[in-house]
Amino acid sequence: MNLLNYLYKNKKISIDSADLNLIKNYKFNSITSNPTLILKSFLNKTYNLLLNFFFYKNNKKILLDSDIQISLYDKILIFIVGNLIPFINDKISIEIPARISFNYNLIIIYSKKIIFLCNKYGININKVLIKIPGTDSGIKAAKKLKEIGIETNITLIFDINQVKKCLDFGVYIISPFIGRISDSIYCKYDSGVNFVKNIYTYKNNNNYKIKIMAASFRNINQIINLTFCDCLTISPIYFLELLKFNLKLLFKNKIKKTLKINFFNKYSSKLIIEGIKSFDKDHKKLINIISTIINNL
Repeated sequence: MNLLNYLYKNKKISIDSADLNLIKNYKFNSITSNPTLILKSFLNKTYNLLLNFFFYKNNKKILLDSDIQISLYDKILIFIVGNLIPFINDKISIEIPARISFNYNLIIIYSKKIIFLCNKYGININKVLIKIPGTDSGIKAAKKLKEIGIETNITLIFDINQVKKCLDFGVYIISPFIGRISDSIYCKYDSGVNFVKNIYTYKNNNNYKIKIMAASFRNINQIINLTFCDCLTISPIYFLELLKFNLKLLFKNKIKKTLKINFFNKYSSKLIIEGIKSFDKDHKKLINIISTIINNL
């Protein structure tokens, strides 16, 4: 058995993509999405026919983008989710706009808006997670959302302080970004992998129920070393490598010793801000593409 099939069998694999054709061809357990991934799918023309149908059916005079009111972008987002969700077994993460990552009230409002639209268009909200960056406002908002029955995926996790808050607040799942940690902090045994091993141990030792979804991989070895996680969300570029990897090799390899290291705010704050800026930049590009489409109808 290869490693990819093992991950499928144990329902641990999530796809970090919004490519409809790809998702139709593989039986993923879940999907994580963000403006960058949706933008890629728009640019490779995955949604051409669906978008034509969408714009034919929807009023193009409503607001293009909005934090509070229902906008055309919101409808497109939920339309895409509605087309993806039949092909997954578990949950899809729908990301809030990066620009509101530090605004507690707007995060709550936007999350409720997403759930309202899911209900309106017949999407099972039990299969939906609101994806929120792990800012202080975002994590506090996740606590409030849980109290009203809305589950979240807290992303851009780089710091043990973020993790502890998420654990205490009982959020559904957290997504530590392995690759970005490894890029920024040197550690003999891979700082990103080591960080996840440490928080997983902390979680289990304290009997927390939160799930850990390892994300943002830089190489196949990081995936191999984190197969114990509740879920792995991987980029399409690693599929062929996983298919080639013999599972027997995984069990022959001894797990390397972990090295405890502290992640200080000077690192995590920078990484969170960089991640938010990147998502916001691609969100704006996506809005510009939608605007161009509308103006040329």
